[in-house]
Amino acid sequence: MARIWIVDDDEAVRDLMGDLVADMGHEIRLFAYPKELLDAYHPRAADAIITDVRMQSLDGRELTKALLEKDPSALILILTGYPSINDAVELIRMGAVDYLQKPVRAEEIKVRIDRALQSRDIMKRFYKNRSLTWILICAIPLLVLLGVVLGRMLKTH
Repeated sequence: MARIWIVDDDEAVRDLMGDLVADMGHEIRLFAYPKELLDAYHPRAADAIITDVRMQSLDGRELTKALLEKDPSALILILTGYPSINDAVELIRMGAVDYLQKPVRAEEIKVRIDRALQSRDIMKRFYKNRSLTWILICAIPLLVLLGVVLGRMLKTH
């Protein structure tokens, strides 16, 4: 179960998305205004964020930029009723992980959320394994030195 935050200024869309995501077993938090979400957000507060692009006070681009400044590892999925290739490219380059077009089917949103969460988990394991590999590599000279010292100690006895 992941914590998914959803922001959309259209109450019907927000509630529908909330119901879809909650039915998938995720914990949800709904926001009517991007500023509310931005004020409440801190790193690791949500596992993923679904945002509309066109909203009254702060649009999806500005929200994506502000969230990624707070937390470069934030998973942001864009949902829009006004799809554009230029918008999609720009938002993905900014750091959004996916771009969905309204109306969205329940199966599609499930696949996209699962894929985003799995990608994040794979990256975490990659960085953890990379760190462990460097620790082992750095430990090799110490182990060789220990072997030399022990070998000399055994020769003298």
